[in-house]
Amino acid sequence: MVDSYLWLNTPIQMISCTDTDGKITPLRFRFRDRADSIITVTIDRIISTDQDNNKIGPTFECAATVWGAEKRFNLHYSLYSGKWVMKRIGI
Repeated sequence: MVDSYLWLNTPIQMISCTDTDGKITPLRFRFRDRADSIITVTIDRIISTDQDNNKIGPTFECAATVWGAEKRFNLHYSLYSGKWVMKRIGI
């Protein structure tokens, strides 16, 4: 079952918060897996981000609990397209 949602550069729908300084905080996202199910993920913590130094858009390494296990996600927001993608998921 876990394999059904592991692939790279998956488009995601994101709920995030942007403060008055322009800092983005991802909160929750969802995506369609290979089995065509919608998976909703609530972010437990942000491990790292490069949004201060990245001119093409910030990348976030986040941790969340999915199906009872903690997973790490690399999420990227493109400043040019305005789209979010899941770049990588750690098992």
